[in-house]
Amino acid sequence: MEEKGKRKGRSRRNVAFVAGLLLVLLVGVSLYVVLPTGMPEGEAYFRPIGERELLPDEQGQWKYVRFLFGGLDASGDTFGGWNEDLQFAWRYSIAFSSYGLPSICLIDPKNADMTRYTMGLMVKMMKSKKIWKDWEEAGFGEDPISHQNIMYKGHLNLMYGLYQLMSGDDRFSREYAWLTGQIVREMREHHSQGLYEGANCQPDHYFVQCNSISLLSLHIYDKLYGTNYTENEVKWTLDFLRKRMTDPETGLYWMEYHPLQDTVERYLSGYTNAWSMVVLRPLDPDYHDGIYPVWKRIFVKEIGPYAYVREFPEGGPSEMATGFGLWAAKEFGDVELFTKLRNSVDKLGRLGWKSDSAMWVYKKGDNTLSNGSTLSFKVHVGWQTILNHDWTSERPADIPDVSGMTWKDVLPQEIHEFEHAPPAL
Repeated sequence: MEEKGKRKGRSRRNVAFVAGLLLVLLVGVSLYVVLPTGMPEGEAYFRPIGERELLPDEQGQWKYVRFLFGGLDASGDTFGGWNEDLQFAWRYSIAFSSYGLPSICLIDPKNADMTRYTMGLMVKMMKSKKIWKDWEEAGFGEDPISHQNIMYKGHLNLMYGLYQLMSGDDRFSREYAWLTGQIVREMREHHSQGLYEGANCQPDHYFVQCNSISLLSLHIYDKLYGTNYTENEVKWTLDFLRKRMTDPETGLYWMEYHPLQDTVERYLSGYTNAWSMVVLRPLDPDYHDGIYPVWKRIFVKEIGPYAYVREFPEGGPSEMATGFGLWAAKEFGDVELFTKLRNSVDKLGRLGWKSDSAMWVYKKGDNTLSNGSTLSFKVHVGWQTILNHDWTSERPADIPDVSGMTWKDVLPQEIHEFEHAPPAL
């Protein structure tokens, strides 16, 4: 009986041990699933140039982006593996992917030649008719860049400017000069009419965030060619935005303006304000430093080590707003919020290792579109750092001669697809 009791006691202890071990494992697995384990410290993304290095997640995502655009360049306009249901968004993926490349040049100067090369590929792909043909298909005409469509041509113009700034390569300089002239001409037309400043996305549709891109492109053009668009066309537009496109209570930007009716849609958007604040900050740092904490208070929700951004003040989490919030936190030097948003973006997007290609990619959603832009937001060193950097390349002595040029000298009119596209990464 005594031996039998001892066996029962040992059995109960074994059961208790196994139950305790399972509980520890369950807690460990739960913590691994819930907590942002294995990610770089947030402060590492903010180290100054000279100390900053590409972090493991950035290295893996950057490798993906390089191979993605290298494959595109080898396949004409095929865009193999890109989701055609989201073709309207391809331009934004290319553009926002490109905006991080000047930062990567500064962080990793030893490999700047490959970074500049990839930026050139992105400019070429941005010009593909597959990227802009929606303008023609919508019935707005065959010419997508001479008038309106700032939601496309503004990005193309900024990409031209950043490429020439960071490389000194003038291969796109005539196109950049011509397109800048078209944007300025349109802005001057609106200025002379006395109703509004800036440029339209589509007929009777005007957005702050799209105009912000073109304004920064003009500012960079001034730096390259010594023009004075910042003191004129850019200032006119900023004044208009303050007067007509901002909420008097918060200072944040309203959603949309309709020129034909001189009407503003008075509601606030989390992602468009994040985007606009980041891009307009180098043009008016004091104003945007002032409204950033207001934007945080209205749109950001923090939950432990995570955070998300609402699209509407009363709404729930928005993936797009959270992504642009990551960019805003980086531009404004907000280490704590950046870290929490990074945790959300990488954990919920399931950023993971592709062992077959040694790349880090998001395994949720359309990673072809999301990897490059999120990488740009992570590596972003701040616009003032980019604009004030001595890129040591010669500045052009003269503005290129664009006489006789038309939009057809800028954009190809045909789509060239290979019969056998390379497989998607």
